[in-house]
Amino acid sequence: MKIKCFILLFLFGTIPSVFAQFIGFEDGVPEAFKVSGKGEVKTSSLFYKEGESSLEWDFQPGSALNVQISPLSLNAKQEKQFGITLWIYNEKPQQDSIRFEFLNKAGEVSYSFSYHLPAAGWRACWISFEYMKGDKKDKNIVAYRLIAPNRKGRIFLDRLTFPEEKMNLRTTPDQQLPANNGLSNRDLWHWCLVWKWEQQSYDIPLASKLTAQQKSDLKTIEQRLTDFLEVEKAPKGRINAAYKTFEKAAIHPSAAGTGFVGTPIVAPDELNRKKGEMSLNDIETMLSGFAIDAYYNQNETSRKNYFTVFDYAMDQGFAFGSGMGTNHHYGYQIRKVFTTAWLMRDAIYKHPHRDAYLSTLRFWAALQETRQPCSPTRDELLDSWHTLLMAKFISAMMFPDAREQEQALSGLSRWLSSSLCYRPGKIGGIKVDGTTFHHGGFYPAYTTGVLATVGQFIAFTNDTGFELTEDARWHMKSAFIAMRNYCNFYEWGIGICGRHPFGGKMGSDDIEAFANIALSGDLSGQGNTFDRGLAADYLRLVRNEDTPNARFFKKEGIKPAQAPQGFFVYNYGSAGIFRRADWMVTLKGYTTDVWGAEIYVKDNRYGRYQSYGSVQIMGKGNPVSRAGSGFVQEGWDWNRLPGTTTIHLPFELLDSPLKGTTMAHSKENFSGSSSLNGKNGMFAMKLMEREYENFTPDFVARKSVFCFDNRMICLGTGITNSNADYPTETTLFQTKYDGKDSKVGNDNYWLHDGYDNYYHVVDGTVRTQIAEQESRHEKTRAVTKGKFSSAWIEHGKAPKGETYEYMVLIQPSDSDLDELRKTPVYEVLHRDQTAHVVYDKKTGITGYAAFETYQPVDDKLIAVIPAETMVMYAKESAKGIRLSICDPNLNIKEKAYTTREPSRPIRKEIRLKGHWTLASPMESVQVEQQGENTVLTVTCQHGQPVEILMDNK
Repeated sequence: MKIKCFILLFLFGTIPSVFAQFIGFEDGVPEAFKVSGKGEVKTSSLFYKEGESSLEWDFQPGSALNVQISPLSLNAKQEKQFGITLWIYNEKPQQDSIRFEFLNKAGEVSYSFSYHLPAAGWRACWISFEYMKGDKKDKNIVAYRLIAPNRKGRIFLDRLTFPEEKMNLRTTPDQQLPANNGLSNRDLWHWCLVWKWEQQSYDIPLASKLTAQQKSDLKTIEQRLTDFLEVEKAPKGRINAAYKTFEKAAIHPSAAGTGFVGTPIVAPDELNRKKGEMSLNDIETMLSGFAIDAYYNQNETSRKNYFTVFDYAMDQGFAFGSGMGTNHHYGYQIRKVFTTAWLMRDAIYKHPHRDAYLSTLRFWAALQETRQPCSPTRDELLDSWHTLLMAKFISAMMFPDAREQEQALSGLSRWLSSSLCYRPGKIGGIKVDGTTFHHGGFYPAYTTGVLATVGQFIAFTNDTGFELTEDARWHMKSAFIAMRNYCNFYEWGIGICGRHPFGGKMGSDDIEAFANIALSGDLSGQGNTFDRGLAADYLRLVRNEDTPNARFFKKEGIKPAQAPQGFFVYNYGSAGIFRRADWMVTLKGYTTDVWGAEIYVKDNRYGRYQSYGSVQIMGKGNPVSRAGSGFVQEGWDWNRLPGTTTIHLPFELLDSPLKGTTMAHSKENFSGSSSLNGKNGMFAMKLMEREYENFTPDFVARKSVFCFDNRMICLGTGITNSNADYPTETTLFQTKYDGKDSKVGNDNYWLHDGYDNYYHVVDGTVRTQIAEQESRHEKTRAVTKGKFSSAWIEHGKAPKGETYEYMVLIQPSDSDLDELRKTPVYEVLHRDQTAHVVYDKKTGITGYAAFETYQPVDDKLIAVIPAETMVMYAKESAKGIRLSICDPNLNIKEKAYTTREPSRPIRKEIRLKGHWTLASPMESVQVEQQGENTVLTVTCQHGQPVEILMDNK
């Protein structure tokens, strides 16, 4: 009662109101901070997390630290967004808590939470009102207080913000605030789960004694890891960087007799470099540099510095059970902490703080997740594989007890194997078509590094009891094969680049992973000692580099593979890849389930049109590359990615329209590709634009591309929008000018792009130019310039029902070009809003893009194709045909950024003229005769074509 009376007096007395957004306690104790009961509050330089002082609260049982504030009235939205952030220094681990209470005018507690004190050092205290306890009925707050535990002690407070008006959404639950964030069960943000995983126990028992084989396997893996991490010479640059950073850190023991003072270390979201603060990457710089110098050069000073930095890092919050406020994506900043800790392992084992160091490493590696198998619906695995798999592996191998090594490595191998299943819906991981997902979409830029890291694990554990399961390696192989297919030579097309329009490629580590998985066993089913197909792919990609694996494969008689040939369907990305010789075409659209582009405020600002039916040819360079094929950013007109139908906007209107991320989905589901016999294929899409700022929501078109041998027939109909300010156009090509005229003779409708690709326009008003172009950099908006050769079909402003038709010849020979200019090689059988149908005379293939239900009168085979279906067929024999049917719709129920909802089957009923039978039974196909017609009921799923051999009775 006495405390309550004091609070009421405190609230309504003469103490002036203080409303401070941020308090660093550099200027003394704020007037609003008062102690009730026994104890005192003062500023102190013994510890600090900002500036050079903090608030020291010395307390006795029953005392409270009271803080008056300007009245704060919360509505429902503010209750979610508002909260308090500060850091608390605790000198000794305690099994008790500081209780925070937020009070209304009557002195009643509306909101509260307990901050646990089980660790020594600085720990973050970030929490929003949404995740506090209390009845929360009165949302008018006039004061808050900290209630001391029932003992004598002291804590230090710093970096206090109240009210924090926009709490970080990715606040991390930890040992201090375990129930801090309702998103902690959303494994899209896996860093929020590290403390939750810490509560798991191994379901793999700890062996009482290891077998001789287990001991041998662990020794083998230890040697492989050491061989992998050791270098011939210590890099001086990293050592120098460690000493330079160490000097700035100014670490020295606190005058309190425990702990340290020095440059504050905080997570990147809180970091202020201008104030001299440091972050996790500075810890990595120091620890890795000192470890290298101590290990390779036997430098005793570096050895001492290494442990000083490690102790300081733990004191600052990089420690077991600490979330540092928010530690999102931290794996990118600390990878070298783990690789160099392996070099220091013997010194760590001998150190008095060994257990603290090892528990820190295990915790931040999230090794605790692997105590149980990976959940089949775990999201965003690419981030975990890429940034933390090596950390998990090393921390598992650093248990001093070999029995614990065996348990941890068994758990990790099982976890990784179970994570390498085909993942449902749009969650991160590998899909059934080999595409790899991140951020709810197909994302090659995040796949590189993943292949390398998983490949390294495969190499470390090959032929031991810890190797991945065959299923896991088979699934991984499908991702390798997919990347091989959509990269030329090492690079992928702009349409599938995510937010990195002119960047990203397979690296040397990714390529080495082809060899690692090849050596793990034959996944081709042929019973060889290794996978000869993957080995051949490796030799192609490694080119002339003399590596140990290359020498081994050559000795075994392996020849480098040829570039992939054929048409590859990747409808989890609404994409198709068309390849012959050494060239590759990337075709790209988007749907309700597939976003068109990832646009950040400072990344890919102008990338809106990446998936508007792009048709990008990469076929030049040594090796083949984007730049070698004429695609460079300097001067690039972001409105003119080849194949796209776009409204040609000034860059300020094309710029990222949203404050955060723009990942526009269509409202249409018909966009993607199909193939026939894996050799030829097609792409079709219903294009529509979303209703965002500076977009034109009534912009629609129907587009298709039919791919045969080295020819593409591109059709467009129904091109319509109300934008009367800027013209609509379909781009044929835009390539860096190579000095050649784009016209073939005097014919305006036969053009070439300067890179041996020819374009024949049958329908459409053609415009061409060779010009010095001024553009903007996709990150900085800086002006860029370059000379380009471009051609496009002009549809005019506010077009209504406009159309186009053109053929592309990819690197034809002179004789082929002459022949095709004289004699049409294809026939458009239908082209309107209902369907696009093309017959290719050379291959004998007919392709159908049925946008609506298509019922032709004169077709020899087709009676009815249902809406939103792609069909291709050709004669297979005198009385037989090969037929493929595809609905590219993933048919995922939940429409969300990312979802565990799986792709659902879709039944398509195709009516063929005449009586047809299956050459052999198929589970996904039923055949029924109805009069003079044959009804095929085909079950489509995952956007994959169903291919059928049929015979005519």
